[in-house]
Parts: sequence; C-alpha cells; structure tokens
Amino acid sequence: MQTLTQHQVDILRNHLLLNGSDPFLLDELLDHLACEVEYYVWLGLPFEKALEHVQHNTDRQTVSQLNKTYYQELTTQSDNQLRVDTLDDIVFENRNKAYGAYDLRQMYPKVMRNALFLTLGLFLMLMGLMGGVSKGNWSYASRWGVMWIVGLCTTAYGGGNWYLQSVRQKYMIRE
Repeated sequence: MQTLTQHQVDILRNHLLLNGSDPFLLDELLDHLACEVEYYVWLGLPFEKALEHVQHNTDRQTVSQLNKTYYQELTTQSDNQLRVDTLDDIVFENRNKAYGAYDLRQMYPKVMRNALFLTLGLFLMLMGLMGGVSKGNWSYASRWGVMWIVGLCTTAYGGGNWYLQSVRQKYMIRE
C-alpha cells in the first residue's frame, strides 16, 4: 500500500478544517480519511479521484454531525484517556453491540469448542472407517468400531451445539 505524502495529508487536513472539524476529532478523522484515500489509491484510482470520493463523503454536514454527537464524549475524558481511546472506540461504543460484534466476541470460546469437537469426531470416524475397511470386516465391538461410535457421538455433540448456537444467534436468545 502506498502511503500519502505530507502535501496530500495537508490537503485532507485542510478539507477537514474547512468543513468545521473539532480539534479533538481532527487527528482521528484525518487518520481515517488518509487510510481511506490510501485504500482507493491501492485499488488503482489516481489520488485526485480518491480524494474527490473521500471529500464527497465527508462534507460539512457529516463533520458537524460527528462534532455534535461525540463532543461530550471527547471533552469529558481526560487527555490521557483520549490518547488511549481511538475514534473507533468512541464512535462504535454502542453500535458494536447493536451489530452483534459484542455477541460474536462472547461466543468465541464456544465456537472454538465446537470446532474442536467436530474436528476430533471427524478424525475418529475417519480412523475407525479406515481401520475397519483395511481389516476387511466391520464390527462395532472391535477397536475400530468403538472409534467410529465415539467419533460419531463427538461429531453429533459438536454439530448439535453449533446448530443450537446458530439458532440462538439468529433469534438472539440468551442462554
């Protein structure tokens, strides 16, 4: 990815200042705009077209809306806290919960557990099947048959948990 020159960053800074950006928001907005312009340049657009697209999306109304909405959050925090928090933390504080990102992060351990059970179960089933086929006869009472049954139960448990979790997520049912 190509980084912007200081002159190009100054163009973005002037655009934000002309549209009434609050000094507290200026650095964070500038960082986000620069990343967006770099992305469009990386896609193959010339800098002028990328700049035009970004400037079109960040007009005076958008910047003033950000200033109004997040002025209190920015001014009530200490300077040290502002250095730690990014604009994403402030802007998306409640939206992450609305979009489900919070719930997704809370479900990571369950997803990993289900993936482990499914993988282990499929591995045991495959090993049992290969052992039974190579021996030439099949018996559930043999070592390979027991591997097959344990693998089948493990896969069913992992698959069932995955299905219940997806239904809970779809209908937002709390456990």
